[in-house]
Amino acid sequence: MLLLGLLGAGVLATAIEAPITSVTVYSDRARVVRTARLTVSGAQRVELPLLHGTVDASSLRVEAEGAELIRVDLRHVSTHALVPSEARKVLDALERLDAQLARNGAEREAVSAQLSALQGLRPTSAAEGEGDRASAPRLDPSGWNAATTFLLENTGKLQARLRELSLRAQELERERERQRQEASRLGSAPESPGLEVAPTLSGSGPVKLTLTYLTTSARWYPRYELQLLPEANRVQVSFFGLVSQETGEDWEDAALTLSTALPATATTLPRLATWKIGQRDRFIPTPAPLTVPLRPPPPVPPALPQEASESALLRRRLLALVEPPASPKPSPPVSSTAQRPPPQAAPSSLSGRSLSGTVTDASSRAPLADVVVTVRSPSLPEEQVVVTDSSGFYRFPQLPPGSFTVLFEAAGFSLYQTGAQLTGDRPTSLNAALVVETFAEEISIAAAPPSIDVGSTLSGLFRSSVPTETVGLGLAPPAAYRRPAVDPRLPASLAGGYDLAFPSTRPETVPSGGGERRIPLFTESWPVKAERKLFPALARNAFLVAELQSPSKQVLPGGEASLFVGADPAGMASLKLVAPGEKFTLPLGVDRAVRPVRNVKLVQSEKGFIGKDEETVYRVTIEVANPYAFPLPVRIHDQWPLTRDEDVEIKLLRTEPYARQDKVKGTLEWELTVPASGKTVVSFEYTLRHPKGWRMHQNP
Repeated sequence: MLLLGLLGAGVLATAIEAPITSVTVYSDRARVVRTARLTVSGAQRVELPLLHGTVDASSLRVEAEGAELIRVDLRHVSTHALVPSEARKVLDALERLDAQLARNGAEREAVSAQLSALQGLRPTSAAEGEGDRASAPRLDPSGWNAATTFLLENTGKLQARLRELSLRAQELERERERQRQEASRLGSAPESPGLEVAPTLSGSGPVKLTLTYLTTSARWYPRYELQLLPEANRVQVSFFGLVSQETGEDWEDAALTLSTALPATATTLPRLATWKIGQRDRFIPTPAPLTVPLRPPPPVPPALPQEASESALLRRRLLALVEPPASPKPSPPVSSTAQRPPPQAAPSSLSGRSLSGTVTDASSRAPLADVVVTVRSPSLPEEQVVVTDSSGFYRFPQLPPGSFTVLFEAAGFSLYQTGAQLTGDRPTSLNAALVVETFAEEISIAAAPPSIDVGSTLSGLFRSSVPTETVGLGLAPPAAYRRPAVDPRLPASLAGGYDLAFPSTRPETVPSGGGERRIPLFTESWPVKAERKLFPALARNAFLVAELQSPSKQVLPGGEASLFVGADPAGMASLKLVAPGEKFTLPLGVDRAVRPVRNVKLVQSEKGFIGKDEETVYRVTIEVANPYAFPLPVRIHDQWPLTRDEDVEIKLLRTEPYARQDKVKGTLEWELTVPASGKTVVSFEYTLRHPKGWRMHQNP
């Protein structure tokens, strides 16, 4: 009856597999590409796998190579809907597995019977007729070898076949259990709504079908590993991305591309308004925000009664395969006059599901009142709007489950749009911080604005004696502009405006909600001349740095870096954006094997004939030892004190060897090379003279 109903409605649709083949991950979303291959003969309607999670239906695109794409049917599947193509696919798989298990069991019984017959063979001796004395059996050894060989060979083949059939039966049982669980999932209501895509193709022969769409709740973070190889004077730079996603679908063996781009959302152009000069108006253009009403999406058409009956039949068949029918229980007799009790109303699933939060100013963290908050969703017949109270709080009670687009609008602040996913019966919290989106442009007006006499045809004259006035002109983006709210750690912020793309070296698998996955992108080896920077007065360890021009041929975004010296961890560092050929400082961690020793010697004396002054001579000695078997370039930094007091006199007497001096900052810098397994000593001397009895202290 189900088949006759489908034939009466039209040609049966073909359900095909369309696995995820490639994914481009952006800072806050991802572009997913599914690919399917099939053979078409004439006009054929194809049902692609149901799309779950946070799929943007407006970004969906279908392409066919080898056939003509006639149309694409989209249908939002509600919470209790069932996709017939998926149900029929599971039913066919279960029927096929049951038939294979039956054939497997029959063959195992036949092989076991043959094996038992072979094992029951026993040699017998011929005897003479009754009444006569049985003669002794005559043994013929020539037939023993052939009989033994026949028995052993056939027994071994049958035992091997029996083991093979047993292993195959275990595989079929595991596959049937997996299909049974899938039937249980389809037979019950799905956890979240989805999107059904069904293109209609026309052609003949093999076809490659591609489905592309955007989905939210995906991100990646750039990360580096810098390993210094001291003996080779090279740095190995490994760049990878930390990818995570909660899109509701697993990316299995997909070609990943990590991008620093941020897809634009502004589509409406600003409009020029007419400037009108009046008695009370200033001659300054005042931009008006674009108010383009966004209409809600059209409602989903109701399902046909035939489709509803088909889903009900398929659901009952699935659940019948999962749960065996229970034995009927005797029911108590019911009188003809008794009436059935009225059905109880199902409890509302919207009682505990709500969306609320607080809206604040991103700069001052103060709550914002009168912010218009709008939610849109295919699950809602129309958009819902609320306004925040004096504490910046808003709340949408009793929302259906699904994906929602939340828009925050306030005067003087940029529009902020984000997404939310509501599941279960628990309230969801979503806070927002709005950014001031105005900037001032100073305009100098050398005269007052002209006044227009309403009762006369003559206009007023300009006055040149009016003083200059500076006013601020605020410019706001059009209403269609959406300022991206991107975490400063994300690649869209760290790439400095560059649109970069980094493909993965091999297909990767990133499960939904499975946490972060490390995706290797590339590894380069750079020649580098590392040196140790020493600050003996402030730190006891040497800091490994390298000043170089980027030898990489591609732009490298900023990001956190793990540092290694050989195989030993040396700390963490934050890298900035580096372009090809750009000079930059590469931090390489701390070298704890190089420890400078700083000694200070004081010599005090009194100077002057009438008024006595105290003069102190400071002799500073710095000793650096090289524990390595190769020369060690070092750069030593130190300083002498400075003063603005006229009664205090400070003089730098000498540096040995000569050091570069900055008299404004009072810094000294030695650049030298410590011999292999040797040491180097530098020193400087300065005097400090002040009135007797003064106590000196250091100012920050």
